[in-house]
Amino acid sequence: MSKKFYRKQGVAERYSVDPRTVDRMFRDGRLPPPVYRGRIPLWDEDELDASDRAAALMPRPVKTVAA
Repeated sequence: MSKKFYRKQGVAERYSVDPRTVDRMFRDGRLPPPVYRGRIPLWDEDELDASDRAAALMPRPVKTVAA
């Protein structure tokens, strides 16, 4: 079975964000690093799925309301 890779636009559509946000998400660790085919960054679908599962298990910060 062949692997599926997303270009930046495809990743942006997957997460409903602007393509420039994909770069930010990669830089701050919310996305796994891409592999490059020449100058084109490609994200492995399996790695994105694993990253999504890991993010879902992370505890979310609780917002406190000042009294």
